Amino acid sequence: MVIIIVGCLFAALLARLWDLQVIGAPAAQAAATNNGIRLVYTPAPRGLILDRNGNVLVGNVYRPAIEVDPQTAITQPAMETRLAALLGMSPIQMSQAIANPQYAPFGPVPVETNATPQQILYIKEHPGSFPGVQATSIPVRSYSAAGLAAANLLGYVGQITASEYKSLKSKGYRPESQIGQSGIEAAYQSVLRGHPGVTELEVDSRGQVLSTLKTVPPVPGSNLRLTIDGTVQQAAMAALSQEAAIKRTQVDPDGSGNYRATGGAVVVEDPNNGQILAMASYPTYNPSLFAGGISNANYAALTNPSANSPLDDRAIGGQYFPGSTFKLVTATAGLVSGVVTPTSYFDDVGGGITVGGHFFANDGHQSYGPVALPFALTVSDDAYFYHIGETLYDNQSTYGANFFQTTASNYGFARPSGIDVPGEASGYVLTPAEKAKLHQQYPKAYPYGSYYTGDAIESAIGQDDVAVTPLQLANAYAAFANGGTLWSPAVALDAENARGQVVQTFAARKLGASPHLTAAERQAMIAGFVGVTANPQGTAYGSFGKTAYPISVAGKTGTAQVVFGIPHNSPAYKQTTSVFTSFAPATAPQYVVDCFMSQAGYGADAAAPVARQVYDVLFHQPVLATPLSGY
Repeated sequence: MVIIIVGCLFAALLARLWDLQVIGAPAAQAAATNNGIRLVYTPAPRGLILDRNGNVLVGNVYRPAIEVDPQTAITQPAMETRLAALLGMSPIQMSQAIANPQYAPFGPVPVETNATPQQILYIKEHPGSFPGVQATSIPVRSYSAAGLAAANLLGYVGQITASEYKSLKSKGYRPESQIGQSGIEAAYQSVLRGHPGVTELEVDSRGQVLSTLKTVPPVPGSNLRLTIDGTVQQAAMAALSQEAAIKRTQVDPDGSGNYRATGGAVVVEDPNNGQILAMASYPTYNPSLFAGGISNANYAALTNPSANSPLDDRAIGGQYFPGSTFKLVTATAGLVSGVVTPTSYFDDVGGGITVGGHFFANDGHQSYGPVALPFALTVSDDAYFYHIGETLYDNQSTYGANFFQTTASNYGFARPSGIDVPGEASGYVLTPAEKAKLHQQYPKAYPYGSYYTGDAIESAIGQDDVAVTPLQLANAYAAFANGGTLWSPAVALDAENARGQVVQTFAARKLGASPHLTAAERQAMIAGFVGVTANPQGTAYGSFGKTAYPISVAGKTGTAQVVFGIPHNSPAYKQTTSVFTSFAPATAPQYVVDCFMSQAGYGADAAAPVARQVYDVLFHQPVLATPLSGY
């Protein structure tokens, strides 16, 4: 009997061994394989963005967040329901948030990145009702007043996209990484990004954590110091938005109703090194909306056509007719070619010139009589510059083909400046060949493929076949002001680690030289530009000389027509663009300031008053109680 019992026991043992070692071997092997190490990543704070004086433009704040362990959520469906109710979400929305594929399955998943104090407190007071739920905080971008004024330049941070992750995965990026999507944040992503922390967890085959093996804390990104002066940036943005609001209360005498003043830009540059001190774009936006992820409603509001494209950086991406500010190029081309000299006269007896049976008029058909270059710049006598454009084009055998366009290119027009911010437009100064090619490619947009003398005449005053960005115009005047060096402007100065040690420096690059002018030629042009602001007949006298401005400002106004042949009461009609560009002090330039404002009238009426307010801050002048406008 005992032998039978022992035999049965051995048989059962053998059967169990057979089951474990043969029948159950694949399952045991899979379980053993699934036991292992899982990595959980902790996001690192991005580096700060500072102005040239070390003041914070963009920093970090820790926003209260609620995270869920997805493995716990699998076994706790009732928890999901309770949490969804607390956060004002449906159970389906909660399940989708927890299953977000952008986050690792063994790490916490943020389901609310802007939790209220009440939600945080309730979760902490009821831990038994919310297993696997943690009330924590995550780093998001924050902005000073100066940072908000530079939103378009600084850009914003957003969730890495699938295509971005595919290309950046080899550099240590994660599916949940936040990266710069525009502006400085994008251009200097490699500098600003930190290195995430890593926790090594030992987990079993069911995903349960057995132990913590190792923890490496996150390392913040480097701080980036810009050339921007936060005080000047705020002044530029305030003046721009304030003047736009003023213009919208005034009636355009052309019969189109009130000025629309739909947008604009201001650029402030140091002409001696290419550093940008301010770059404002209007309208702008609040980049805080993107912190932690922008809502669909907020994004729809920003991209609605009625918002006038606040996400666009008009300072580098806006392309405008420059109007008479382009007479810098025309005057230079006239002098270098010999069509005019510093002391030669053009007799403006009819208030314009007639070419091919068409009369090209001065503004208001005003006639100035015998005019030399300085006075022509001061009063912006179009006929003088029409004459230069006509002569150069009609005598190409003498002056060479495209002499005017080549002069413009030497000032940096019709090509990107190479500024260290994405989104720069190149503008254009069309040659006859380029215009013909555009007509073939886009016949509706460019209905006329032929290039005539009249086109050269219009280009000579910054109309028709010419478009520039505010940055290009500022950079061209900077090249003239500094004696001939054309810069590729810079916005970044250096990168510093958390201890304030400089780990990388950045500098503006020289693009080349602007056209060579003799001392007499330069002086004639400077005298004309100074006359714009100081001579009672100057087009910007109302913003400077009329108030006895103590700093000598050399400037040029521009008033650019945008559309032709459209009735002024039509919705498609566009009012004129107001432009002003300048440098000061005139004899030893420290700053270049330019302003563009769409649908705002004469350059003297809107853009010049904005520049005046910026100069008040640059030169520590008293701020006017009533902003200049309407001159």
